Amino acid sequence: LLKLKQTLSLKYPRKNNGLASKSSSSNTPEIIIENGFQGSQYNNRVPNDNTLAISNDGVIVSGINSKFFFYDTNNDSILEEGTLHSFTTGFPQFNTVSKYDPKFIYDPDEDRFIISFLIGTAYQNSNICVAFSSSNNPSDPWNVYLLSGNPLGTDHWTDYPAIALSKDELFITGNLLANGVSWQLGFQQSLIWQIDKYDGYNGETSLDMQIWSDIKDDSIYIRNLHPARGARGLRGPNQFLLSNKNFSAESDTVYLIEVTNTLNSGLASLNLTRLSLPDHYFLSPNGKQSINKELSTNDSRMLGAVIDDNWIQYVHHSMDTTYGTAGIYHGIIENYSSAPEINGTILSDSIMDYGYPNIASTGINPNEKECIIGFNYTSAIDTNGVACYYMDNLNNYSERTQLKNGDAPINSFVNGQIDRWGDYFGIQRWYSNPCKVWMSGMYGGLTSNASWISSVAVSDTCRNPDPIISIEPPFIDGTLYPNPSIDWMIYDFTLEETQMISISIYDTQGKLVKTLYNDQASSGENRLSFNTYYLEQGLYIIQISSQNEVLSTKKFMKGF
Repeated sequence: LLKLKQTLSLKYPRKNNGLASKSSSSNTPEIIIENGFQGSQYNNRVPNDNTLAISNDGVIVSGINSKFFFYDTNNDSILEEGTLHSFTTGFPQFNTVSKYDPKFIYDPDEDRFIISFLIGTAYQNSNICVAFSSSNNPSDPWNVYLLSGNPLGTDHWTDYPAIALSKDELFITGNLLANGVSWQLGFQQSLIWQIDKYDGYNGETSLDMQIWSDIKDDSIYIRNLHPARGARGLRGPNQFLLSNKNFSAESDTVYLIEVTNTLNSGLASLNLTRLSLPDHYFLSPNGKQSINKELSTNDSRMLGAVIDDNWIQYVHHSMDTTYGTAGIYHGIIENYSSAPEINGTILSDSIMDYGYPNIASTGINPNEKECIIGFNYTSAIDTNGVACYYMDNLNNYSERTQLKNGDAPINSFVNGQIDRWGDYFGIQRWYSNPCKVWMSGMYGGLTSNASWISSVAVSDTCRNPDPIISIEPPFIDGTLYPNPSIDWMIYDFTLEETQMISISIYDTQGKLVKTLYNDQASSGENRLSFNTYYLEQGLYIIQISSQNEVLSTKKFMKGF
């Protein structure tokens, strides 16, 4: 990996011309910095694993490495702080085993938090700890579970987790590594845990789950899977994940993985699609500092992704070959569930290096692409810190907004010329205030590295959703509305009993166009809202079936 980076840096050397890579124009959107304060006290461990979630009521659950920090934004008060060890006191066999790589997430539908982190660095003691809050107050008791980090019995341990929520399930990804070998060389394969989240909320004795393994492109295991989070809210039943050729010097390949249906449906399956970009992404050079110690950018793995009805946006590292600096690749996959189209933009600076980006949506209506991209930065002529970009719905990017400037170079490792800089950047849309985003990154303090928590707003006041989206018709059995449809449609139907159903769209020749739903539905009134943006103009048939029986058939027109 290091040799590949050195080769690329010789091919695309740094220009250091002192010119900004972007300049202001009349189309440049602006964002507002609202809050900023230091998060959990750093414990001088590396790398710097920042994570953050915020509830609708403004309670923040954040962490860095092995420490957590519960904070009430309304009262500007700390509710609780401590170490991850406090979650595993019921498992005394792990009292002296390391706990690290925290990932925190908020469930806006259930008003609960979920915390996950890793235990152990060998297959003999490797576990994933998953804790579900019992209420919206993180200081209340948690339901805690341990998942084996050697789940396939192959004598490997789990590293580098990522998490996402759907309406019914929790998804965790991780890499299996060999004992005593570096993460670069010890990789065996990447896994997906599909978990019934309600088992955790209800405090069941165990979690109903499935582990997806042997995820390959031909004979090569795909490395570093990252689940996409719902852009404006939780989605489901299908879950999408992303990966790429993150160890290649340069590549145009992106992998789109789909886990279809829920565990309870009994119909869950995994599909993989290989996509090709019109351009290339590259391994990033390490970040420069004012001292003779670089900051590691690792590889080009996916570091954040959000999904809406018609697109997925994602971010990861990439060299900007124009300047030879470490930048951010911001990719967008359109029509991901029908005919995917993919493209991207590299965000960079001629002098600064960017590291460990993550992304959150600020869109109000379906498929609005506006988002905040948060990241760490460093410079050989200045310092390091935390910053962000805003992209509006016209795909215009703001100027780089610096949220916190570092006080000193990052110098955690006494020896060596490369220091750890990542591995994670925490970010979340504030669901109850959707034009606002909270994030957590790292910077260099005077005596140690530090965590910085901040929030930004994309405007002084958040606009209301479009009226056509916010107003739904009363329930009328068997009705398709609006018909004809342009971008979206509602289908009201009633079932006599709870049962497994499939809802699909067909053309007038009887050819399947798309399956909208394939899962259990409840007895009584049901409403399905779905996107019709991708359909060509013409007449279509929507059909509800159960097993081999057709329950309902309706016609609708796609307009323009």
